[in-house]
Amino acid sequence: MGMLQQVHGKKLGVSKLLALSALATVAIAGIGQTTRAALVASDNAGNSTYSSVWSNGSNGGTGFGAWSLTTTGSSAGFFIGSSTVNDNSNLLPTGDAADINTPDNSSGSAWGMYANSSSLATATRDFTGGDLGVGQSFSLAFDNGNIQSGSSDTLSLLDSSGSTLFQFGFVGGLSDYFYTDYTSTAADTGIGFTYFGLDTVFTLTSLSTYSFTITPIDTAISAKTITGTINGPIIGFQAVNDNAGSGDGSNFYINSAAISAAPSSAVPLPATFGLVLAGGLGLAAIGLNRRRLMV
Repeated sequence: MGMLQQVHGKKLGVSKLLALSALATVAIAGIGQTTRAALVASDNAGNSTYSSVWSNGSNGGTGFGAWSLTTTGSSAGFFIGSSTVNDNSNLLPTGDAADINTPDNSSGSAWGMYANSSSLATATRDFTGGDLGVGQSFSLAFDNGNIQSGSSDTLSLLDSSGSTLFQFGFVGGLSDYFYTDYTSTAADTGIGFTYFGLDTVFTLTSLSTYSFTITPIDTAISAKTITGTINGPIIGFQAVNDNAGSGDGSNFYINSAAISAAPSSAVPLPATFGLVLAGGLGLAAIGLNRRRLMV
């Protein structure tokens, strides 16, 4: 083989070595992401942890970190109570006895927040085990009452720094619920105001895309699914009553927080498999390079 061919062969070996090494790196990175997906989780206000009070640091159910409950201003707080209290004398839809209560009856309960006189009530909770994985879903029941003009009740999904990656809610004075994500700000969901609550399900469809399904308790209002993009891993959620107003009719309730498993086709591979795969690719790359150099 001539000198030019030998040099070309060495370059080819090096390029393949780099390519295989890069593939090994990608394999490790990919496995690392899938093995730190959030744990399957479930909690609701009917758990014994909340038999009489919802307080900072309380932690019922499984798969979630402890609640962080904070207030700004002097007229805000947290409690356990029936979500039907904020129906403001509106008759419950046929077949519904409890809005978002657990259990689903008139004596059930939900996590409640009140805020008025320019005050704020914020409930935050982390996912345990890691961020929301591709194929996993986070669900939460959401039930607002009256909201004074310019104020809001919101659900936000957060990254590890506490920044909002996705938000859903209602602003007083508007007609419909809104959502905000990486490319849309205060976009209209097309679902009008309701006193009886909604079930929400956020599903991560890829590392940067999602679907969000809103199902009103009142079956006279059609469910809707929104799709969009986010910019970062989701590690927890936050519900905020931002000065919705005074009186029981302006209470904000949430309930039935859960994280579902990804479909079986998306079950993460063990971390050890990732290391074996990466190691095998690395050895293959070294072997290839040696053969090229010996020619």
